[in-house]
Amino acid sequence: LEQIPAGPADVDVFSHALSGAADVQALEIRLRGLEARMASPDVHDDPDRLADVMAEYAQARHHFEHAGGFTLEARARSVLSGLGFLESEMKKPLAALSGGWRVRTELARVLLAEPDLLLLDEPTNHLDLAATEWLEEYLQSFPGAAVIVSHDRRLLDAVTSRTLELEGGLVTAFPGPYSIYAALKAQQIEQQAEAYYRRQEEVEKLQAYIRRYRAGNRATQAKSREKRLARLTSTPIEPPKGQPVMRVVARAVTPSGRTVVRLQAVMKRYGEADVFSGIDLEIYRGERVGLVGANGTGKTTLLKMLAGLEPPSAGRVTSGIGLRARYFAQESATALPDDHTVLDEILDGRPVTPEQARTYLGRFLFSGEEVFKHVGMLSGGERQRLNLAKLLLDQPNFLLLDEPTNHLDIPSREALEAALLEFPGTLVIATHDRYLLERLATRMLTVESRRLVDFHGTYDEMKAKRARDAQRGGRKARGAARVGGDRSRERPPKSRSPKFEEIAAQIAAAEQELADAGRLMADPELYRDGERTKTTRARYDDAQRRLEDLYQLLASVEAGDR
Repeated sequence: LEQIPAGPADVDVFSHALSGAADVQALEIRLRGLEARMASPDVHDDPDRLADVMAEYAQARHHFEHAGGFTLEARARSVLSGLGFLESEMKKPLAALSGGWRVRTELARVLLAEPDLLLLDEPTNHLDLAATEWLEEYLQSFPGAAVIVSHDRRLLDAVTSRTLELEGGLVTAFPGPYSIYAALKAQQIEQQAEAYYRRQEEVEKLQAYIRRYRAGNRATQAKSREKRLARLTSTPIEPPKGQPVMRVVARAVTPSGRTVVRLQAVMKRYGEADVFSGIDLEIYRGERVGLVGANGTGKTTLLKMLAGLEPPSAGRVTSGIGLRARYFAQESATALPDDHTVLDEILDGRPVTPEQARTYLGRFLFSGEEVFKHVGMLSGGERQRLNLAKLLLDQPNFLLLDEPTNHLDIPSREALEAALLEFPGTLVIATHDRYLLERLATRMLTVESRRLVDFHGTYDEMKAKRARDAQRGGRKARGAARVGGDRSRERPPKSRSPKFEEIAAQIAAAEQELADAGRLMADPELYRDGERTKTTRARYDDAQRRLEDLYQLLASVEAGDR
């Protein structure tokens, strides 16, 4: 899986995903051809030829079944659904999709290929939390080998059993997932440092002895020390370097009032579409709030409203006393002027000297001549670091961060995480980085179905509660935000409409019809009767078409139920 895949723009999502199993599709075409031959009079009326074709068909069917051909389309729907596609979206052409959704389609194609070796380059880029967790479960049960390049520490810990480190042109293998690698690497650096400084101390002692006694009555001993020194320095030992990391400090100048921001009966609409409605929310000084939800549900809009940058369509947003809010936008990295230097961006409108600015930028890994680089020459990660540097230099007491770890490597993520843990102000963070969420957030807001679910607890605690609710009620609990009452009040599960239940029953019947027709078509004896062959094939195709129509209808009804 490439980070930026290229696919045929005129192919629909479902067909492109299926193309990952092109060998299985070729087997199905072969089966259909053999079925047509068995039904033709020149073969059907010739027992010997029919027997030969039936034997060939039986072998081809065995290969098709072994390759999962009879369940391929169901698996394709399952994979695409897991990656966030609605049934109605699976017939969209790739040209109609954004870059992120095209990556999801390509990921589905790669997974459906079921290769012996998966090579995934940042597979969770562009995935929301639900899709990331689905992919994690899929990879845990994947029977082949996988090599995964990722900055998602939680995914690496859940899926990998070995870690390869690429550093200084060398590849070093470590046993275990990322967290074990990180501990072993820290231990290795510590041991290297100890060995280096111990040897340096011995070298200095030998050199001092040689200088002192080279010409005196201990010249023989000095000569011996020279030989020892030569042996000791014949193999140079490099001082431990480690990886340069950001040294981020997040300070607040003055505290805000107790209530940081209050939302009352807030609704937001773009055109005819409601993003969310009926939101009541209060955030208090010192809280660390995580904001999650599927892509496109309005997380960015809500952050901007909390920051005072986006007015509500209805309702009221009230900022607290003494508030100094700063908003970090996903797109802020691309908004920087290309002709400015890194140093210009820090000096612009801020009461700092060039020397102070250069020292400060060093904490964000901009050292030496790098501060004179033009923004247009920076990578995505460097732009992200520069934006964080600008944001934190303003010393806000209310931070609103929208995907701050995008483009950051793992050491930079860990440095940012450490800084935010020490931040004394109030924090609201929207991120797909579950590791960061679990470390930082003690309250979770989830945007879903145009409402806001408020949970007082960590991300993992919220997941555990939802799993319990789903187990008890058969579906995830839905709810609206409530502040000041029970610490995790949520609305009871919403029941499905009669229309939804009716379509679901029709789908079950159509699936049974498809399975029955498939079993008949798997019997070579069927093809002795040409008319019965045509009827059964028509029955199979009709059931398949009805299923596709019913799935689309179900998706539209489900959207209405929400």
